[in-house]
This record gives sequence, C-alpha cells and structure tokens, in this order.
Amino acid sequence: MTKHYKNEGIMKLLTVLGAVVGLITLILGLARIENYGFIDPVFGLDIVLNFIVGLVVVVLTFLVALKPNKPLPFHWLVLLILAILLVLFGAGIWACVLVIIAALIGLIEDL
Repeated sequence: MTKHYKNEGIMKLLTVLGAVVGLITLILGLARIENYGFIDPVFGLDIVLNFIVGLVVVVLTFLVALKPNKPLPFHWLVLLILAILLVLFGAGIWACVLVIIAALIGLIEDL
C-alpha cells in the first residue's frame, strides 16, 4: 500500500531537479571547477571516491522520483535523508535545498 500525496507532482519535479543539479555539481567538482554549491570531500575522502558515492546518491534520488516504491519508498523522510546525503557527498547545497523543499511539502501534507 503506497501513500499518495496531493502535491506529488511538484514533489517529484523538485526531486528530479535536485538530482539533476546534484549531478551537474558532482561533475563540476570532479573537473575541479570552482562553484559555491560544492563542498569539499568529507572525512578526508578522495575526490574520485566522493564522486562515486555522490553519484550513487544522485541515482537513488532519481529512482525515488521516477520509480516510486521500487528501490526506495517515495516518502518525505526518505527525501530528507537523501537530501542530507546529497550535501555530504558533494552534490551541492542547491540540490539539497530542492530535495528538502520536496520533503517539507510531504511533511506538511502528513500533518
């Protein structure tokens, strides 16, 4: 049984936009192009290892939005966790903000 949000369309749009922005920021970070959305690798990880883990998180974010409930459920809590992982592993602050806005919309609908 799946939960359907009233504003599911805008939540999916924000999540996909966040994943696209995260992918672009990861590629710019790998190319060492300075941008203010990229945070240096955490925990002393190499830039390539950080890119790989960030890419996995971006792909999971895409899959949550495009194929709900297949790999992960389309739920506001999952979106919040993915947003935190996006910013931790170099996908950028703007990607995190977009996915957090989608998570907040889902949280407000649950209340």
